[in-house]
Amino acid sequence: MGRTSEADADVVEPSRDILSVQQLNQRISDVVDTSEPLQDVRCYGEVTNLGGSSAALYFTLTDGTHELPCMLWRSRYRNMDIELEDGLEVIVHGDIDYWVEGGKLDIKPWRITVVGEGEQAAALERLTSELEQRGWFDDEHKKDPPRFPDRVGVVTSLQGDARYDIQDSVHSRNPTIDLVMKDASVQGPNAPTSLANGIHHLDRNQDVDSIIVGRGGGSDTDLMAFNHEAVAEAIFTSNTPVVAAVGHAEDRTIAGRVADRNAITPTDAGEYVTADVEQFLSGEVDRLEQELEAAYESFRREFEHEKELEQAAAEAGGPPGMSPVYYKAIIAVLVVLLLIVVGLWLFT
Repeated sequence: MGRTSEADADVVEPSRDILSVQQLNQRISDVVDTSEPLQDVRCYGEVTNLGGSSAALYFTLTDGTHELPCMLWRSRYRNMDIELEDGLEVIVHGDIDYWVEGGKLDIKPWRITVVGEGEQAAALERLTSELEQRGWFDDEHKKDPPRFPDRVGVVTSLQGDARYDIQDSVHSRNPTIDLVMKDASVQGPNAPTSLANGIHHLDRNQDVDSIIVGRGGGSDTDLMAFNHEAVAEAIFTSNTPVVAAVGHAEDRTIAGRVADRNAITPTDAGEYVTADVEQFLSGEVDRLEQELEAAYESFRREFEHEKELEQAAAEAGGPPGMSPVYYKAIIAVLVVLLLIVVGLWLFT
């Protein structure tokens, strides 16, 4: 008999005790469908993340900290005397459903009762109005970050992808920049204080040229920390320019409106605070080349004028003028000086 390889030994033969993903999902669906407490349920919450397709509306029902996905067939929605929008408080009456192929659970409403404006939406509207009256959104308070920073501060979760998006976008444009990372919670009840403390710390203690604060995309509930007054105040009172990078759309949060710049993604934020060194040097070389060509043309015209004077002096018995060699030497010196200056700038 042949030897059993190590790879063959790791192979697990299917059995009735080991289920495929499809089989397990089907079992979950069977339990959900036959469980009386999960059918004909009523749930109270606030509508967020409303969207949809030609066949259905999709939204999230939230109580501010917990969420439940909902899917409403448009044929049912057309028979309801309501107009859904983000921020509405509603009572959803329907069945819990489990999607076998996608492994997702949601509630499928067949009746929705509108209670009124949601507490979360109302609180956000009140704070937005108050900060607008204080002038915290006004352009006159906005500060531009330096074009060529040495140190950039970042306030975000070190476990999130936003950290790497910012890092990659900054260092791809200028690898010499020092990034100062400040870990912070970006969602949950402790997130506003954590984010505000991170901004204060970088502004007061780290001597950074600009600060990026943000996270990747998420639901409206996930982003609520960036709609908190503590975070807005930390941004507004910062002496260091602050760039907000929250989600994937402009003006979605109060933090984005208060910040000196509201970037649509963490990558965009990194690009905004960092000038592209290669493009800059290319532009500078082109500009200096044009200046040298202009200087050479000026020297050439001057030389022709000197030659005319030399000829006139020779005819009159005067001293000879400046030799063309001197003009070429002057241009060579200018080119060498240019190369030295660019080299020093690159390696400092």
